[in-house]
Amino acid sequence: MEASTLRALLRARGLSQSELARRIGVSRQAISQWLRKDGPVNLQGRHLVQVSRALDLPISELIRPLPCCEPQVQAVLSASLLWDHLYLDLVDFAIALNQGHPRALARLVEVYGLYASEKMLGTHVWTEFPRYKRYLHPARRRQLEALHAWHSNQIAA
Repeated sequence: MEASTLRALLRARGLSQSELARRIGVSRQAISQWLRKDGPVNLQGRHLVQVSRALDLPISELIRPLPCCEPQVQAVLSASLLWDHLYLDLVDFAIALNQGHPRALARLVEVYGLYASEKMLGTHVWTEFPRYKRYLHPARRRQLEALHAWHSNQIAA
């Protein structure tokens, strides 16, 4: 299992090490030891199955690293999405996107545009535009407002 994946999943689910330990029947110290490592963590098969059940994820999701946790990818994404330290790291940014925070959505759209953001998150990027557009840089907002209006007209036609 990848330690970075487990750390990210615990943060995303709001679970503490103690809570995960309780759910899978191991000590909190065991979980702490797993999370201190970088890269793969060697678990007993039964523990991997228990973690999979506790997080309601297939084992295949636990054993591979998250794409955003690879050092080269992380550096590029951090530079473009976290430049002002609004979010602590990419995991916090992803959690904010998943929870529908307007500032996170605005940041993604500002950096990648409406169409690419739609491919990442779905059509709510367009429907939520009026809610998050105030967080966009004014020049970028004007560009995206024009594109949003054009897109809305195309949908209506």
